[in-house]
Amino acid sequence: MQPYWHNLFQRLQGDPGEGPPPGPVVRATAALASRLYGLGAGLRRTLYARGLLRTKKLPAPVVSVGNLTVGGTGKTPVVACLARLWRDRGKRVAILSRGYGGQTRGVTCISDGRQTYKKPPEVGEEPHWLARTLPGVAVYTGACRYAAGLAAWQEFKPDLFLLDDGFQHFQLHRDLDLVLLDAASPFGNHRLLPRGPLREPLTALAAAHSLILTRFDPEHHQAQLAAIRAAFPDKPVLTASIIPVSVTAYPGGRADALAAMRHRALMAFAGLARPEVFTATLQELGVDLKGCRIFPDHHAYSPEELDCLAAAARSLGAEGLVTTGKDWARLGERWDGELPLWVLEVEARLEDAEPVLELLDRSRAG
Repeated sequence: MQPYWHNLFQRLQGDPGEGPPPGPVVRATAALASRLYGLGAGLRRTLYARGLLRTKKLPAPVVSVGNLTVGGTGKTPVVACLARLWRDRGKRVAILSRGYGGQTRGVTCISDGRQTYKKPPEVGEEPHWLARTLPGVAVYTGACRYAAGLAAWQEFKPDLFLLDDGFQHFQLHRDLDLVLLDAASPFGNHRLLPRGPLREPLTALAAAHSLILTRFDPEHHQAQLAAIRAAFPDKPVLTASIIPVSVTAYPGGRADALAAMRHRALMAFAGLARPEVFTATLQELGVDLKGCRIFPDHHAYSPEELDCLAAAARSLGAEGLVTTGKDWARLGERWDGELPLWVLEVEARLEDAEPVLELLDRSRAG
C-alpha cells in the first residue's frame, strides 16, 4: 500500500495518521464502498459454501491460517509455529503462500526443505522468511494455491499443507480453518474495508474451526479472551504470544544476546502493518530508542532510503539501526552501511496446541 493510501486508511479507521480527519464526502464514499464490499464478500463466501463455485481438494490435509482483518495479527510467526509443531512430530509439511510482494509469476518453489532457491525481491519477504527459518519444511508460492499444492505434492509428498492467509481463499478445500485475532483489538473498529480493517463481516467466523488470540498477554488481555470465548462458545479459543528470540548484528552476522540490547542507542525502521508492536518490543528489551522510521507493509527499500536512514540515525546520536527479520529479507540479507544494523527475530508460542491437533484428527475422521 502506498504511503498516501496507507495514511488515509488509518485516518478512516479513526487513527490520527498524518493530517486532519477525512471530510464528510470522503467518509460517505468510504461508507458506501464498505457496504458494497461487504455485499460482495458475503456473496462470494455463499457461492462457494453452496457449491455454486468450485472448490478443489489436494491429496493431503490442508490447514488454513488466516485473518478476518487486514494485517497485524502476527500470522507469519504463527504459521512458522504450526509448521514446527507438525514437523517435530515427524510430519512432512509444505506451506502454500500467495507470495505477496514477489516478482515471480506462477508456481514457485522457494524451499524444498533442504535448500532455499529464491530470495526477495524475486519472491515476497514473508514466504522467504518462512523458508529461511524452517529447515525441513517446503515453501511454495502461487496465486493459485491449488496449483502450488499440486507442485509441492509431486516434488515433496507432504503429509500436511499449511495454507498461509487462507481464510478467504475459497478455491481450495480446507480440512481445518484457524483464524487469528489480535488480542488487543480483535476486530478494530468493527467496520469493513475501507472504513475499517475487516475483510468480511463477523458472521464469517462461523466457518472457522478455531480462533487464536495472538500477541496475548495474560496480564492485560483476560477480558478480551473471556469476551471472545463467550461470543463463540462452540469453538476452541486458543492464545499465542509473540516473543523476541534472537538478535544478529551486521555486517558480520554476529549473534548477540537479547540482554545486550539494553541501553543500546539505536534508531529503528520497519515496514509492518503494526509497527507500534515492534517499537514496544524494543522498549521492553531496554533499547535506548532514539527514533523510528515507519514504512508501509512489504516496503521495498531503495539504496537512497537506506542512506537517509543512516544519516538520520547519526543525527539522532544513535550508534546503529535496528529492524525486523522480515525487513532484513527485503534488504536482500545484505548490509554494508556505515552504521551497524541489528536484526531482531521473533517467534510465536502457542499456549496449548492439543486442541488444534484434535480438531485436525476429527475433521479427517469425519
